[in-house]
Amino acid sequence: YHGVQQLFLLIIVKLVISLKYKYMMKRLLLLCFPFLYGVNADFFKVMKEEKIFFLKSPFSYFRYLKDYVIYGITPSEHNCLNFSKLNHHGKSDFITMRKNRLLDKLFNSVDANKILWDKALFNDYFSDYINHAYLPINKDTTELEIENFYKVTHNKGGYLVKPNSLFYGKGIYKHSTIDELKRIWNSGESYIVEEVVKNVDELSVLNDSSLNTLRVVTIIDRFGEVNIIAIILRTGSKGAIIDNFLGGGGTCYHVDIKTGVVDSPGMCAKGNSYIEHPSSGYIMPGYRIPKFEEVKQYVIKLAKHLPKARYVGWDIAVTDKGVDVIEGNVSPSAELIQCNKRGLYKIIKSYY
Repeated sequence: YHGVQQLFLLIIVKLVISLKYKYMMKRLLLLCFPFLYGVNADFFKVMKEEKIFFLKSPFSYFRYLKDYVIYGITPSEHNCLNFSKLNHHGKSDFITMRKNRLLDKLFNSVDANKILWDKALFNDYFSDYINHAYLPINKDTTELEIENFYKVTHNKGGYLVKPNSLFYGKGIYKHSTIDELKRIWNSGESYIVEEVVKNVDELSVLNDSSLNTLRVVTIIDRFGEVNIIAIILRTGSKGAIIDNFLGGGGTCYHVDIKTGVVDSPGMCAKGNSYIEHPSSGYIMPGYRIPKFEEVKQYVIKLAKHLPKARYVGWDIAVTDKGVDVIEGNVSPSAELIQCNKRGLYKIIKSYY
């Protein structure tokens, strides 16, 4: 039955190709796909965001749609993970959007995820582990709190403004005046403002305009032990203030868990490979992460502090003050944590 569905979709695609109109192709595909597989809001969202209908050839539409149906993969994941070059066995090894959500349901409780999703709740829950100044700005914030936060940060490079409900680094900007703090306070929206955190020199030289962080993925197994599954170095692009891979134009590098050394070329969200860092020109394979053992021990403590979140991607900064946590991520980016083109799905699921 599934094969008949795919055959019917292929016939539709070939008929649309004969029309030679992208607009008509788009409309017909949107009509036939829900008919075959049911309406899926995420599918339409990623189609729009990634401009899937501007792929190289009409046949690539079908190949992507087939992989979306079978494996639940987004266009970005499809591109970055070289999915079109893999057979079924290879594709099954990779975490995709759909599999990430399955893992989240298997490993994490709803209450724990609420803490990870909300930046203000996260900072409050992990306040004993955070080594930088921060302030949630909402209807309960007082003017005195704003003035005190400004006194702490105005001589330290300013502060970052983060919308409390957004992700992928969207909406983040840097500022330094008390007037801006009062403006967002009066806006009625929910924000968190944080002191600008600065890397140690060894990381800052890679790209000094951004905070370059480590995405450390932990799994708490059935015995309650914390396991580090992946460590990825995230670096910003020249002039950027964030190092986000998907939303900020950053570059990521896989790090060997035992040695703390970058062990493969880097990658950007477009799927391009980088041996040299695009901003600084550093040769990245062989680069050693500073304070690496301290990072691992610190992350294990974080994971134990929220034991009902068994599958988390922690964003960790290495600074002159020591190791610092920026945030924790539910269903950490599949492209990012598998940037060395090695699938983690079966490995992670084995810990359940």
